[in-house]
Amino acid sequence: MMSKSKNPPLKESGSPVVLAFATQKGGMGKTTLSVLVASYLHYRRGIPTAIIDVDTSQLSVYNQRIREVESLDEEGQKRIDEQKTDQKESVQPYPILSGSPVAVPELLKDLPEDIRLVLLDMPGSIDVEGYDLALSHVDMLIVPMETSEYSVTTGFQYLTAIKEIGLLPLDHCRVVWNKFKASRDGSLADQLEEGFLGYGFHCLKSRIPQRDSYQDAANRSTLFPMPAAYLRNSGLKDLFFEVEDLIKLIQYERIQ
Repeated sequence: MMSKSKNPPLKESGSPVVLAFATQKGGMGKTTLSVLVASYLHYRRGIPTAIIDVDTSQLSVYNQRIREVESLDEEGQKRIDEQKTDQKESVQPYPILSGSPVAVPELLKDLPEDIRLVLLDMPGSIDVEGYDLALSHVDMLIVPMETSEYSVTTGFQYLTAIKEIGLLPLDHCRVVWNKFKASRDGSLADQLEEGFLGYGFHCLKSRIPQRDSYQDAANRSTLFPMPAAYLRNSGLKDLFFEVEDLIKLIQYERIQ
């Protein structure tokens, strides 16, 4: 369970940026978004990335990697060996570490030295030992929400707890609308965003459209990015580029 915390640890300019999609309501897409963002930025944009999975009730990202590797055939291995970023540089699968929230400081130390971005897959409940410790190492917290009353209420309560505890500055917290349908949710999302601002909570510009196909194995692989043909119509590119801009902003703030 989270408790009143000391100031978050200072980060060295050369240490990786740690980003977490997190909330206390299940089914909001935190794990799916973690994998999609990590895979795009690592395999396409060439940002050396890792995922640390401390959602100990499932360890779904860690176990997904194990399944993918075990089912990899000769053609798949060849694809890995030939995979290149947008800059035409060769790239190998990003590391995925697992453990408990309490272990986050040590897991961060165990990462390869070249890692520049870490996606931290947090537990789905704040009532887990070490949750506050893990969160104190996060540079940017992104809270996925739907526009439903229950989702907004639980997401707002989660952000309010973060604010009261003081683990993260509010300008390093963002809401992102997930499973979004513009014709249904657009006006309500605009109103909610205006209300959030009164409490110091900001939203990403990106709004992630509702797509059941994000869950398809080929689309959310940890070994490959989302297929280019699907990505073009997925509505996710804006999110990927906005996250990349946030990473640059955090890196810039560290050297000031």
